[in-house]
Parts: sequence; C-alpha cells; structure tokens
Amino acid sequence: MAEALLGAVFEKLISLAQNEFATISGIKGKAEKLSHTLELIKAVVEDAEKKEITNKSIKVWLQQLKDAVYVLDDILDECSIESLRLKGLSSLKPKNIKFRYEIGNRLKEIARRFDEIADCKNKFALQEGVRERSTEVAEWRQTSSFIPQPKLYGREDDKKKIVQFLLSQARESDFLSIYPIVGLGGMGKTTLAQMVYNDDQVTSNFDIKVWICVSENFSVQRILCSIIESITKAKHDCLNLDVTERKVQELLQGKRYFLVLDDVWRKDEEIKFGLNQDKWNKLKCLLSCASKGASILVSTRDMEVATIMGTCQAHHLCGLSEDECWMLFKQYAFGTVKEERAELVAIGKEIVKKCGGSPLAAQALGGLLHSRNEEKEWLEVMKSGIWNLAGENSIFAVLRLSYFHLTPTIRQCFAFCAMFPKDTEIMKEDLIHLWMANGFISPRENLEVEDVGNMIWNELYQKSFFQDMKLVDYSDVIHFKMHDLVHDLAQSIMGQECMVLGSANMTDLSRSTHHVGFGSDRDVSLLHKRALKKVESLRTLYQLNVNSGTSGCFPIHCITLRVLRSSSSNLSSLKSLIHLRYLELSELEIETLPDSIYSLRKLEILKLINLKKLVCLPKDLTCLQELRHLVIESCCSLSCMFPNIGKLSYLRTLSKYIVSSEIGHSLTELHDLKLRGNLRIEGLENVGSLSEAQDANLMGKKDVHKLELICDKLFHTKPYATNPELVLNALQPHSNLKNLRIEYYAGLQLPTWMEMLTNLVSLKLYGCEMCVRLPSLGKLPYLRRIEISEMKDVQYMDDDESYDGVEVKAFPSLEELSLWRCLKLERLLKVERGENFPCLSCLEIQKCPKLELPCIPSLKMLELSNYTNELLRSLSGFNGLTSLWLYDGDVDLTSFPVGTLTCLQTLSISGFEVLKELPNEIFKNLNNLEHLSIWWSSELESLPEQGWEGLRSLRTLQIVGCGELKSLPDGVRHLTSLQVLSIGNCPALAERCKEGTGEDWDKIAHVPKVQIDFEEDSDSD
Repeated sequence: MAEALLGAVFEKLISLAQNEFATISGIKGKAEKLSHTLELIKAVVEDAEKKEITNKSIKVWLQQLKDAVYVLDDILDECSIESLRLKGLSSLKPKNIKFRYEIGNRLKEIARRFDEIADCKNKFALQEGVRERSTEVAEWRQTSSFIPQPKLYGREDDKKKIVQFLLSQARESDFLSIYPIVGLGGMGKTTLAQMVYNDDQVTSNFDIKVWICVSENFSVQRILCSIIESITKAKHDCLNLDVTERKVQELLQGKRYFLVLDDVWRKDEEIKFGLNQDKWNKLKCLLSCASKGASILVSTRDMEVATIMGTCQAHHLCGLSEDECWMLFKQYAFGTVKEERAELVAIGKEIVKKCGGSPLAAQALGGLLHSRNEEKEWLEVMKSGIWNLAGENSIFAVLRLSYFHLTPTIRQCFAFCAMFPKDTEIMKEDLIHLWMANGFISPRENLEVEDVGNMIWNELYQKSFFQDMKLVDYSDVIHFKMHDLVHDLAQSIMGQECMVLGSANMTDLSRSTHHVGFGSDRDVSLLHKRALKKVESLRTLYQLNVNSGTSGCFPIHCITLRVLRSSSSNLSSLKSLIHLRYLELSELEIETLPDSIYSLRKLEILKLINLKKLVCLPKDLTCLQELRHLVIESCCSLSCMFPNIGKLSYLRTLSKYIVSSEIGHSLTELHDLKLRGNLRIEGLENVGSLSEAQDANLMGKKDVHKLELICDKLFHTKPYATNPELVLNALQPHSNLKNLRIEYYAGLQLPTWMEMLTNLVSLKLYGCEMCVRLPSLGKLPYLRRIEISEMKDVQYMDDDESYDGVEVKAFPSLEELSLWRCLKLERLLKVERGENFPCLSCLEIQKCPKLELPCIPSLKMLELSNYTNELLRSLSGFNGLTSLWLYDGDVDLTSFPVGTLTCLQTLSISGFEVLKELPNEIFKNLNNLEHLSIWWSSELESLPEQGWEGLRSLRTLQIVGCGELKSLPDGVRHLTSLQVLSIGNCPALAERCKEGTGEDWDKIAHVPKVQIDFEEDSDSD
C-alpha cells in the first residue's frame, strides 16, 4: 500500500517543484532535494512490501514511511490551495510572507524525517525493482460492468439434505427447529445457506424469510431489530428492549418463519460480545412464538456454537474434492472464452492442490490468474514463498497471494475497506467516492476518475475480494459485502491505519491512525477528549450509522480531513477543513448551509441527505469549482438551488435541479454538464421557452440512467410559461435511460420519444391528468415495472394495433404493474392477441371502474381496491394466483370466482362496508389456502357455514373490525391445521370466544394460539 501512496505524493512533489509558486515561495530547492530522497526510497518500496510479512522491522519502517507521506501530502495540498488563492495577488503581503515562512519550516522538518527513513532502509538490504508493465496493464482488461454469478460446485448434496430436513422433519415439529452448519472459514457455509434460503421449495414452505449476519457481536437487541426491519421493510430505532421484544413476537406469532443466523461466533477472550448460553436462551424464548414448522439455520466455525444452539445434529461442511475445486478454479481462471492450454491446465491443477478444498481459495486463485496468460506467471504463483509462511493457513495464504498480485493502486483501494465493520453492506458508488476523496484513484487517458473507480471495483469483484453483489430495485445502484476472511486480510494490512470506534477501543488510536469509522457523533466527542490528539494526519471521519439518533460535534482540530460524514448539528468548524474533498450531512434540522462551506475550495463530493427543513442552498456555491458530485436526497422542503450551476464544469452528479424564472436558474444551465447517474428536474412549469428546454441537452447525457421530470401539481389550473407538450418533447433523453418518472405533466399527449427508450426498465407516471393516451410501450424489450396514477382519461395502456401475429408478445419483460385511479381505463391492450404479459407476476389495481382484465397465466399476486363485480368475475381464469387482496369494495362478493383459484395461499378481504355475508361457496377448492384475513367490514353478520372442511392448509385466520359478527360457524372445527386465530374489534364475537366460558370456545379449543384483544369496559360505580 505504501507504494501507491508514495507514488501519488511523489508526482505531486515533482509538480510543485516545477510550479512557479515554488519559486515565488522560496521552496523550490527544498522540494527538489526532497524529491530526490523520495526517489531513492521509492525504488525499494516494492521489495519492502513483499518482505514485511516475515520481517517486523520492515513493517515498522513502512509504517513510518506512510505516516510521513501523509504529512507531506498535507503540506503539498496546502501549497496547492495557497497557489490558487494567490493567483493575481501580491506575494509580499504579511499573510503571504507568514505562509512562506511556515511552509518552509514544515518542509524542512518533513525532509529531516524522510532522510532518517532513507538511512534506515539501508539496514534491510532491500532490492531496487520495477514492476513489469505487462502485469500493470493486465489488471485493467476488465471491460464489463457486471460479472455473472458463477456456477456452484460440490454443494448440491449438502443443500438437498438441509432442504429435506426443513420440508419434512422440521415442518412436522411442534417446536422450533435449529439446524447448525459447521465448517472452517472459506468453506462456503454462507454460500450453502444462501442456496437453501433462495430455494423455491423453501420459499413456498415458509410465510416469512429473514436473513441476519450476526458475526462477532451476538446482540439480542440488534438481532431483534434486524428481524423487525427485514419483515416491515422500515427502520426500527426503538431503544426500549421490551417494546422491541413484543414487536418481534407480534410479527412472528403463528407464522412459519425461516430465519438464517449467519456467521455466529462464541464469546471468548478475543470475542468479547459473542454468543453465550444465557444470550441464546433469551433469544430462543422470544423466537418460540411461531407456528409449527418454524426453523432457524445457523452457520458457524465453532462446534461449541452448534452445541449451544442446535436442536439436531450439526451438518459438518467439508472441503470440496480436488475435482470440484478444479472445476470452480477453472471457471474463474479460464471463463468461457480463454483457451485451456495444456501447460496452464497442468500448473493450475497443482495450484488447486494447495487450496485445501476451500471454494473461496479456488475462486481467489482463479480470479488472480484470469488475466495472466504466460506460463511463467502461473509458475510464479505455484512456487510463491507465501505458501510456506509459518502460522498462515492455506486459505489466508491464497488471499494474501491474490492481494500481492494486484497493482499498488488496487491494493490501496482494497485495504481501505477495513474502514467498514465486518458484514457491512457497502454501496459501490459511495466506496468509489471515498477512494476519490482520499486520492487513491485519479483519471487516466480517456477515462474519468469515476470510470477508473468502477474498473477497480470490477477487478476486486472478479477476484472474489468483493461478493454478494445485488442491484437495488430496478436501478443501477449496487450493494455488496466482503467475506469475513477477506475483511480480516484488509485489517491485517491496515493495522491501526483504519479504526472502527467502539467502547472497547476508544484509546487505541495512534499517530498512524488515518481513517476512522464511528457509530455516532457522541463517539467522536468522547474520543476527542481521550485519544484523537495522538493522530497526526486524520483523513477520514465517517459516521457509519447516520440514523443513530445522537448529536455531538466533530473535532475542530482535525483540519487534515479529506472525508467527513456526520449528522452533527455543529457545523461551525467547517471553515477550517480546507483539505476536505467529501462532505456528507444527514438528518440535520437546518434551513440552509453555513457560508463557511465556501472555504472548502477542494470539495469534490457534497451529499445532503434527509435534511427535511433545508429550504435553499448557498447562492455562491459555484465557487466550489472542483465539485463533481452534488447529491440531494429526501430534502423535501428545498425550493431553491444556487444560480449558474453550469459554471461547475466538473459536475458529474446532480441528483436534483429546480428550474425557476430567476436569472441563472434555467434549464440552459444544464447544457454543457456531463452528468451521469440520477437527475431529477423540478419546476418544469417555469421553463421560459422551447429553446430553453432544448438547451438542457438531455439527449447528450448518455450516462444519465434515471430521469425524473416534475411539474408543480398546482399548475394544472394555471397557465404555463411555455406549452408543456413542447417542453416535454424537447427534453428527450438518451436511449440509454433505464428509469423514467414523470409527475403532474399537463399536456394532452406524452412524448413519442418514450417509445424509443429501448433500455427502459422502470416507468412511473403520476398525476398526468390531462393525458388522453399513452405512447406505445408494449414493444420496449426490457421494461419490467410500470406505475400509472391519476390518468383519468386514458382508455388503454397500449393502443397500438400493429402487433404482427401471435409470436409478438406485448410487454415481454413486464413483472410489476400498478394502476391507480385511472377512471376511464377499459383494457390493458386495445388489441389483445397472442401471449401478452408473459412475465407479469404482480398486479395492483385501485379505482379503475371500467377496467377489464385479460387472462394473465403468469400472475401470482393481485391487489384490488375500489373495483367492480365485472373485474372480480374476470379473475376466474387466473389459475396460478397465489395471493389475493381485496380492499374497499362496494360489491357483495357474489362475483367471487368460486372454485377456480386453486393455487391461492393468501386471501385478504378488507373494508367492505356494505357486505353482510360471504358467499356460501367462497372457500370451494381453496385447498392450498394458508392465510385468511377479514378486516373492517362493519356490516358483516355471518361467515359461511359450508366449505371449511376443504381449508385443510389454513394456518392463520384473522377477523378484525367486524362489529356485527356474532358467532363463528361450526365449520371452523374442521380447521385442523389452524395455528393462530386472531380476533380484534369484534366485541360480540370476542365474548363468545373467551377461553373456557365462551359459547364458541369448543369450536376453537384445538387452535394452539387464540388472540382476542377486545376488552370490555368495566362499569363504573
């Protein structure tokens, strides 16, 4: 890592020595002398980094070198800032003379440190070496944005055994089943658990699935919060353990859930917060509220953990066979296009023998050799001395070997990831921004710095340093994780350079600490009093949890910071942070940013997240000429940007732009900006002319993948500055666009350019009330999600009549469709022929009274609200439907498709104000129904007497808000699989179902859990 750091600073020093500023400031000679010293050190750094593993003295020497390089970099950065400030000004002013004196002394002192470091290097007999250029180039061959998921080898039998247990033995058990997987690190325990978790049979067997990565901190509170967040899809910040416990039991009550607790560690001298028997007893008691068949899968390296937690014999995960290891290695090393030359195959099979059966090792070695084609390069890996290191297991040796074959730049980028705690889900774009801010990456010929970061990320993913990549919700947003052994490697490389603060290590910071992650601002406040003054050049202060709910202040004296992410309300010290490149402010109660932000002339990345009271941005923000990324999210009160944003020529991300009639706020400002990522444009009603809209040049922004075009909803009744149809037509984006959202557009026709967005994945149209038709969207090949709301005059979702024959499928990739308040919508397609909507699985319809549905065999989930009998009747052909929600109906359900929905597993009926009874045969052939809910039907007087005996799979029955319902039918006695009966806000029914004394109790006495939350008010005396 020192090689990359030293190389970057050396280039800056050479540049300074050649700059006029060095001559004016009287530091040219010092800079030239220092660059000579650095050149001597630089020549041996590569060899030093190879030897530091076995020689602690060299490791210490390298750390001293890196610490000095950080300080020198701070000095050079101040010179750069001063040089910019002095342009056109006299250097003889007292302030400037003082700077020259101070910077000269600091250069003299740092030169003395480097002289000592240079002298020390002679003790170690280090060899001068130059990295072969061919290796450097090979690392940059990656051109694809995504790497396909690899095929898995050797784990099918393991998966089959666990799935069989879950579907048979566990399913029939009346008690919670806990199945442990035990194996060494890197053997694929997590991968196996993922295979089981994502198995179709497992998914259909359970009501709820939850995945939690536990790691070294077995916190009952954290695990419970994670369960709540996974099920509710919402943040749970409650600090009251009792409230959290009751919430979890409420969510799991009567449910057949499947919980994975991945990577569990036992408490010992090193793992202070690991699992012990008391913690597990408490958690298990809380989780034992579920229905029959609920199961937990545990993965661990420790057999003692399996003994504490397991209810059955542990599954010991052995290493892959040599043949299986070879197949996995070959997949990564050769791929599908690289020639399998005999000499490389022979060497590869010898290398595989060193993997110890570890899938992680096979992947890492295969990825390492993927870009190497020469026999000598493969032999170098096979004969590496790292295999023989004392105390190094084969897996860790493989990872270290892979690390050393990365380029210095990529090694530095990887090692920085020790900044994040184990098992953190990291956002790819955020990480690349952190690399940029710390100066780890820089632009290359024909490549912008962000593209370089993307290539490095791809390289690390391909070589298995990163894993578990997932795309967020039809977008290009990528999250990923690191294997815990890979994280251990990063930590071993960084040592105290990267610290994640916790109560146990508040005093562990040292002179060598340069990057700090922390949980809340309170942590930093405490740290400030204790240990932060030891740090010589702190570069990163990164709040890992911006929802921590605490507010403190970050240390004023950390003026060397490049990165600050904080939810601190104390912004007074911003002015001193002149080196700052990355500033992220979150969760603050502020209406504007302080003017001190103008001092941050080096700022490249500004992120404003969830500042709900922020009204406007500082008007002179264009003085931040280095700004590349301006990210504004969830700042709902923001109504005014800053003028002349087009002057920020380096700007690449502008997630939000507000058009106004004021000078400098027009769409023309966007013309020359080379934007990428997400772009939201608000205030389109203020566009002054057609030429202004054309000048936005959206067609030229090929890297914008998500576009939101927003008009003010109040302007439907007011005149626009320019015809809205002309404006929207002129805002045609590049065909690379993947996500499009249009809100409150007041034109009669949507633009035809929408039909040409051949890469579109998601489309959202809200409140475009004046539109009478939609463009022809059915032929867009990749469109997977559509949401249409409040388009009251549209008759068809697609009225194109030109589909040629049955082989042409309309909406070939559409998976999710939501239609809300489209009052005149009659059909999805004007002309229905052939197999349309072949992939549509989720459909939501609300208040579309004229809509008739075609037969959609692929449909699995359907949600209807404010619908008609005709629409309900049309469901008779939806034989594959598994979930049906009926809301707010003004119908009597006589049109319910009796006997045809044979695959239905969930049926919810809610908000039927006029419904007095359910049809007698409504349950006919619902043999697979597992969950039945009847909510808020205040006039409902009775349930069907017949058909209950056919509901042999029913496990939960909820009846809520049915005040006129007086009794349960005798048929509920036949519900032999029923695990939970919940009754709420039904006073008469609740009285009859009281345990032991209620008239209907004998009908439900066989149900394991009966919940009655109605309590009769006691009469007062």
